[in-house]
Amino acid sequence: MISIYRKGGKPDQVMEAYDNTLRLWKVPVESVYVPTSFGQIHILIAGPEDAEPLVLLHGFGFSSTVWLDNIEALSRCYRVFAVDFPGDINKSRSVKPIKNKTDCAAWFTELLNGLHVDKAHVCGHSFGGFVALVLATRVSSRIRKIIILAPGASLQPQSKEFFIRCLFAGMMPTTSRINKLMDFMTGKGNNINQTIKNQFITGMQNALPRTKLFVSYIKDDDLKLIKAPVLLLIGDQDIQYNVDKAVKRARKLINGIEITVIPNTGHGLPLEKPVILNRLMLDFLSS
Repeated sequence: MISIYRKGGKPDQVMEAYDNTLRLWKVPVESVYVPTSFGQIHILIAGPEDAEPLVLLHGFGFSSTVWLDNIEALSRCYRVFAVDFPGDINKSRSVKPIKNKTDCAAWFTELLNGLHVDKAHVCGHSFGGFVALVLATRVSSRIRKIIILAPGASLQPQSKEFFIRCLFAGMMPTTSRINKLMDFMTGKGNNINQTIKNQFITGMQNALPRTKLFVSYIKDDDLKLIKAPVLLLIGDQDIQYNVDKAVKRARKLINGIEITVIPNTGHGLPLEKPVILNRLMLDFLSS
């Protein structure tokens, strides 16, 4: 198994921080492991068993607990599968890394097969948004609709400042530096749940994501391959790239895409503006 832990890192503290956030979920949740050739994938499941499946993919350095402000609304209407991406700081047990987009598509196919799901809606935030777009270009036959929340790179190259701040937070994960990184990502005047912040701090100080799949600029021809209906939600204060340019490129290349730029919002949409986000996502999925 591939260890995510730093030298001297404390797994018990990371798992305790994960469970502390999970206790804030306001719905019954089932914790399961699905075997794949990439490892044992941990998934949090909520919602009616006979409802349409919805897969949630979290951001880099996080885990599926990050959906704590979204799960109650989403699981009323959908069978929600919040996936711990293998190699990240969570409960999945990776045995080999997802190295590229082909691996990513193979992993997702194995995951759906293991869940006995033919087709699912897919929603991803940040790194998860990048993964959702990759899946849309590679395994469209398994996807109903796609929601991308501030997708990592994908539509525009990430800014040097964003990359450098993330790099230093990973190399020297002091509480102060990680708090400043989260504040940098958050829209002015918005607050992030402190328990989630504490989980991220504890995770980064004791572990480090070991995935070899990194966000990147997705080529025009690949974006044109997407056939599933797509909703892009992005904050007007997102700091990873120029929002206007990202929106313009998405509208040009992704057929029939629906886009909403959310005012006074940074990179952390699901945590900053969950009420607005939940309404927009449910409206899109049910339309």
